[in-house]
Amino acid sequence: MLAGLAATPALAGASSNQLAVFQDDHQLLELGDANREQTLDEVRGLGVDVIKAELSWADVAPRKKRKPKGFDGSDPADYPGWGRFDALVRDAQARGLQVMLALSPPYPGWATKRRGDLASSDHPSSREYGRFAEAAAKRFPSVEIWTIGNEPNHPGFLFPQSTRDGVPFAPHAYRAMVRAAVAGLGRGGSGGDTILFGELLPIGKEGVGPKQNLKPLRFLREFFCLDSSYHPFRGRAARIRGCQRYKRLTGLDGFGYHPYTRAGGPRQVASASDDATISSYGRVLRTLDKARRKGRIGGGRLPIWNTEFGFQSNPPDPFLGATLARIPEFLAESELWLSLRNRRVASYSQFTMKDTPGNPGLWQGGLRFANGKPKPGVYDAYRLPIFARLLGPSAVEIWGDARPSGAGSVVQVQERSGRGGYHNLGGPISVSNVRGYFRARFQISNASKRRYRFVVGGLESRATKAAFRRR
Repeated sequence: MLAGLAATPALAGASSNQLAVFQDDHQLLELGDANREQTLDEVRGLGVDVIKAELSWADVAPRKKRKPKGFDGSDPADYPGWGRFDALVRDAQARGLQVMLALSPPYPGWATKRRGDLASSDHPSSREYGRFAEAAAKRFPSVEIWTIGNEPNHPGFLFPQSTRDGVPFAPHAYRAMVRAAVAGLGRGGSGGDTILFGELLPIGKEGVGPKQNLKPLRFLREFFCLDSSYHPFRGRAARIRGCQRYKRLTGLDGFGYHPYTRAGGPRQVASASDDATISSYGRVLRTLDKARRKGRIGGGRLPIWNTEFGFQSNPPDPFLGATLARIPEFLAESELWLSLRNRRVASYSQFTMKDTPGNPGLWQGGLRFANGKPKPGVYDAYRLPIFARLLGPSAVEIWGDARPSGAGSVVQVQERSGRGGYHNLGGPISVSNVRGYFRARFQISNASKRRYRFVVGGLESRATKAAFRRR
């Protein structure tokens, strides 16, 4: 029986302004006006704050094997491919959604070492990249969030990762691109916007040679010209990396990250110390803080922006997917327990709305199957996430997000014992958090044997059991 309760909707110690970021370039950029508008309406109804899109340099630039004569990379009028991005920015902002544009690969072949290709990732020109950033800022003055690159610790997006002698190349090439992009955004009028860098993969697979996938924390140390002990490179080690005249990085407001975890879920901690999944935010923050203390980057302590995340499901992916039954708990734990509680995590991201059609080996982390059908439990778990933490035999803590309703919504937590119906647990909770997040603690007998949910605005969250979690 209910023994007593104490509702505490305040979120002391948590990142109460955590933004909801959503990305699905296929649905929003590639399938036409009607599909874009329908998808934007849906994500707005889900309470999303920010739409992220990959602004691919090669897609908007002239599709030529050589740089066109007279081409001015800083002039948006010289780029023919803005159209679909214009439409996305216009339609997203018309619905009150912020837009985050990622200045992304592939790069035009004429701006890389691999001459003759229409698009490539091989030794991109940082000077031309900075001009592209300037042109983008001029084209989209209403965009307020920018992020630089996409997964530069993967050879498909920045090549080579290392020389044949094993000396990392990509972190130092990316550093030059970051400096150029920050300067270009500033010249284009966006220097006062939120500018992120990083966008790293969370797990590496290192070896020797250009195609290795550098581990994220090693990539970051090299990016800042620091060795494994966080000492600046000296002598020959500095010269072969271009680190001998390192200048402190400025103009950056956060670190974009893709904290994917394996199919075992968010509690599956990355085994290698230089990897960092969503359960290892602390590893990334410590690396950033050490670099700051070494004078490698200016400003205060940087927040992490989760800018790409999700769980692939089985079905349809039998290789890397988690079972559908487990993903709702994974989503709730990732957002509410691992991200929201961390004051330095600024956003939580969902990638994508729909699975990739046709090939189960491609990305299958949507809220809907490729045919549009909502994934059982998964769609609802994203719309109204709930996480129940067992405090003891007779106490439970409920974390939730009334995302579609936001501040001013009224939430009612409910419980069920056995196969009976649900009963209100305490009185209604008025949500004051602008993003719809709330927390409440209750005293109730047999807390571990009950199921919990909340209702808001005529919608019901999924039901969940409470589990013990250490702080």
